[in-house]
Amino acid sequence: AAFKTVQNMDADETFPTEKFTIKLPYKTAREKLEKILPASEFETSDVDWILCDVLKVKRSELPLQKYVDEEHLKKAEKLAKERATHRPLQYVLGYQDFYGQKITVSEGVLVPRPETEILAKLTAEIAENKKVLDLCTGSGAIAVAVKKLCPSADVTASDVSEKALEIASYNASLNDAEVKFVLSDVFENVVEKYDVIVSNPPYIPTADIEKLDKEVKDFEPKIALDGGADGLDFYREIAKSVKEHLTDGGTLLLEFGIGQENALTDIFKEVFSDVRTVRDFQDIPRILILK
Repeated sequence: AAFKTVQNMDADETFPTEKFTIKLPYKTAREKLEKILPASEFETSDVDWILCDVLKVKRSELPLQKYVDEEHLKKAEKLAKERATHRPLQYVLGYQDFYGQKITVSEGVLVPRPETEILAKLTAEIAENKKVLDLCTGSGAIAVAVKKLCPSADVTASDVSEKALEIASYNASLNDAEVKFVLSDVFENVVEKYDVIVSNPPYIPTADIEKLDKEVKDFEPKIALDGGADGLDFYREIAKSVKEHLTDGGTLLLEFGIGQENALTDIFKEVFSDVRTVRDFQDIPRILILK
């Protein structure tokens, strides 16, 4: 009789059906992900960020999670397996937080680094009612952050890569930041003058690229990393014609690599009389401010 009842229920299309969700204890789900991304090889925070992305919670809310349903776990496992190939976590998730803005990233652009937030902040601090150019914009992170931090700034961003400009333009729209874009190899197609020029150009010496982490050398675009034999090619290009593109009394802000400070000071001392260095979060000289 019970079987007959079930058959009748199946046949009755109006009978409400319950969809059961299989849930796993949060700890069990987490352990499954940690097996895919062992702590000996990956940061434990990678598992945190994958879970935050899939569960749509803040990192501080993770300890409050009791269960993870099977569908979410499957998604998280898929992302973890991608990350296990050493593809950068930001490419796996598709974004990077940068100064409070969500910046979309993929293989065509460099992942914005935390120290570059200092460059964006220093630029925004002097950008009020000024014309600003972000040279070698990549994902557009600096241009977007400057416009959001200083809405009165008139911001233009340039890059030699069409793919990068597509992503940068998307990021400007995504974050509701009004930025103009120019396809240009350094200053080649830049016609206007600017009060502030900011750049985080490629600065890794060519021979050092092979020594970088797998995440960087195997996935991030070489064009955004390779600064020539000594890593300083782009700075020389900038030094050559920056004065033609800066207004009188204008400022140039540059990010650079470890150990490049003295060589850069030499390159720019002919062009600027006022040179100041700013250190990053690890107290390493990282940014030049030139006037």
